[in-house]
Amino acid sequence: MLLYNLSMNIGKAIRFLRKEKGWTQQQLADFACTSKGNISNLENGHQGYSPSLLDGLSIAFSCPISSIFLLAESFDKLEKNSNKLEELPIEILFARLPLDIQKKFIALFIEIIKSSAD
Repeated sequence: MLLYNLSMNIGKAIRFLRKEKGWTQQQLADFACTSKGNISNLENGHQGYSPSLLDGLSIAFSCPISSIFLLAESFDKLEKNSNKLEELPIEILFARLPLDIQKKFIALFIEIIKSSAD
């Protein structure tokens, strides 16, 4: 059961990162030197992951493999503690906001950074 949950959460992490990049499954597959079917199966929890697949994904996303696992762990925490939002990484919280709110937040954040630099 633990392995199944880990695979499911790795799949959620992969889907999250792929969508953050604005990529299709085919684009990610091309960047990671694998097939679209492998990406689809991984994202949907129908397939595990191999070290070579994780290496390809790490290269495609320009992030360490450990970051993918940390994101998967964050999704696990989200599922178990959805009422404890303060314990979740900011990236997960931000991704849950509607797109228009995200854009407003980014604009406000940039404004704050510019004003503090003066």
